[in-house]
Amino acid sequence: MSRIYDAMRRGAALEAARTSPRAQGANGAAVVDPVAEGYQRVLQRIQARPEAGPPGVILVVSAVHGEGSSTVARELALLFARDGLARSVLVDANLRTPSQHLAFGVERSGGVTEIATHGLALDQALRNGASSSVPLLTCGRPTSNPAGALATPAMREALQSLRARFDWVILDGPPVTAYSDAGVLAPLTDGVVLVVQAERTRWEVAQQAKRALEEAGGRILGGVLSRRRFHIPEALYGLL
Repeated sequence: MSRIYDAMRRGAALEAARTSPRAQGANGAAVVDPVAEGYQRVLQRIQARPEAGPPGVILVVSAVHGEGSSTVARELALLFARDGLARSVLVDANLRTPSQHLAFGVERSGGVTEIATHGLALDQALRNGASSSVPLLTCGRPTSNPAGALATPAMREALQSLRARFDWVILDGPPVTAYSDAGVLAPLTDGVVLVVQAERTRWEVAQQAKRALEEAGGRILGGVLSRRRFHIPEALYGLL
């Protein structure tokens, strides 16, 4: 897996160059890019647990709705696959408020719920968006029992098949404190990334989400602080 980790590090550097309009301040000092820094910390957290083996299936969730976990999941899947040495796939397991089919520009039907409850073959469900090299497994059609669909043997088998075919399987899950779905998914994965919006989500709520994931059997890899605002001029962060 060392080649994959090297690919991830190089991908993080490319992400920093892409997302930051100024790599250096006016005096030549490096300017911290909070987006790339957040992803880099997640990658470092993943690498810091060699005794448990490298995770391959990662669940990305937020404490509450609207904290940006779907964006983080999508960017991680793209980052892992950016230089071609690692194969990643994105699974929209947020059956409550799915959004990845919109980002990829594809229909939502023919995805997770059809695999879980209607026997759809995985090869028929995987698809590529027009502007993405990462395959997507969409959420599928609406279901009256999302948590039940995620807990089916067919869903477990699909995740095992994805694990065998890809280096990284990134699951976009629903908010932890609102639904029980994340508790169903967490023990099926190798690790969980918790997304918390800066200056919005109270630390008590974030702690509640963390405890719920751990009690369900989830392994917390780390967190991403989304939508962080800078209260001093950005260039000064390079001097701190």
